[in-house]
Parts: sequence; structure tokens; C-alpha cells
Amino acid sequence: MRWLRRSRPSYAVDGVEPQRSSDGWDVFPGDALTGLPAAVEAAARLPEDPVLDDLPDYLSVATKDGREWTLGFDDGMLIVFGLSRPGTDVFEQVLTAAPWTESVERVDREVFLFTTTGMLTADVVLAHCVDVCGEVFRRRGGSPPA
Repeated sequence: MRWLRRSRPSYAVDGVEPQRSSDGWDVFPGDALTGLPAAVEAAARLPEDPVLDDLPDYLSVATKDGREWTLGFDDGMLIVFGLSRPGTDVFEQVLTAAPWTESVERVDREVFLFTTTGMLTADVVLAHCVDVCGEVFRRRGGSPPA
């Protein structure tokens, strides 16, 4: 019966079962990936600010092929990265400049669609996205005013 099992996609992460969306995308909530080494290391590189505590838990990444990905934010993080106002593009600029992205498109207020330069696993994609968040946070000058 081993032949009946679906082969494991190359973007899969050991011990993490993605949620399958109705349109065939595998969704990896950040909180499912936060204990993995790549995500832990990326979180450790973030600026020390209470607003960034547990940041990976508020993100999600999704893919259907391991090259085309989405990054989604929980609503509470939108103001932190300047995503709640139309016309802000710092996040898109930083994501586009990342050496691991080929193309980037903001498809919604809280969702970016991007293509990577090669096949990546979900935990590595999340870690890269956390690094982008850290860079955007630094460029914006830290926490938004209360």
C-alpha cells in the first residue's frame, strides 16, 4: 500500500502538517513553524521590541509548488509594518530586494504573493519573511506611536 501514499512535496517540513486551502495551496501557519531552527534563529535576529514578541505566530506562508508563495499577516501586525494605509510600499520594496525573491506582488492589504529563486521549505520561507519584517521595522523607526 505504500504506493498509494502521496509523495511528500519538497517544500514540506518534517512534523508539520499544512492546512490545505480550497484552491490547492498548502498553508503553514507561523505558529506551526515557530519552534523550528530556521524560525527560531530569524526571531532572534529581530530588533528587541515588545511589539515583535512572537511575530512568527502572526504570520502565515502558503504555496502550491514550493516556488510561488504567499505571506499573510494577522490584522494586528498591519500597523506595525505600515501595511494598513494604502500606498505604503516599504514592505514590498524590502521583499522585492531580498536575494531569494524573483517577483513580488501585493495582492491584498495583508497578503503578498512572491516567487522564490529556488525551491524552499516552508520554515525557511517563514524565516526569510521574518528577516524582511525586521528590516522593515528598522526602516520605519521602530514601534508605531500608541
